[in-house]
Amino acid sequence: MNKVLHEPIALYLTLTYNILVSLVQGFALGAIFYIITIQQNLDISLCKIIISFGLVIFIWHGYILHNQYIVIRASIFDTLIPVVLGVCQCALALAINQPIYIFTLLIIPIIIMLDLALLNAYIKNKDPLALEIFKEHYKKIGPQFAKDLHGEIRNFEKQSIYNTIYVIIFLIILSLFIYLFPLNLEIKTYISTIIVGILIILMSYYDLNQFLNNSKKLEKYGYKW
Repeated sequence: MNKVLHEPIALYLTLTYNILVSLVQGFALGAIFYIITIQQNLDISLCKIIISFGLVIFIWHGYILHNQYIVIRASIFDTLIPVVLGVCQCALALAINQPIYIFTLLIIPIIIMLDLALLNAYIKNKDPLALEIFKEHYKKIGPQFAKDLHGEIRNFEKQSIYNTIYVIIFLIILSLFIYLFPLNLEIKTYISTIIVGILIILMSYYDLNQFLNNSKKLEKYGYKW
């Protein structure tokens, strides 16, 4: 019975989308490794490289977790969003040698695209057909389980949309602070990358599996994600 919870609801769409995301994130990783090969001074750039790499892992992981619950046929936006996201990540990697405030600002389009991806998923899951597909997939467990799981996934998407908006606002303030405050370039780099690194760790911890495992509505069913 537990196995069904780990099977994609729409196998073909999930596999196709995972391949697309993997290719796009692979290009972003390639851009990071290219920058590493041409670096003359890795000391000051290492923090930015770690941040760029961390974002790739965070985004890749988030898509893989979420994609197993895709139920609605893909639209052009489902292709466009991860591709644009990958372009933004490549731009971030290529900006590793730029001043830290520019590097930090370039993280903002990435978070905006994540916000749009979540909004797109939230809107699609609002379609009544999505709930019916959930009920069909989990019919052995029962329609109430399917309804509760579908509702909690939408709650996660909704809360994540707000969280990404808060992160965007925070990054704008951080970029302005780094640009205006009279500090040494290395100190600015360390301060900014440490703060952004903490944000990435927090966002990584607050993933879909963690949300579902801590759901009061789902705990009565005894499943773990």
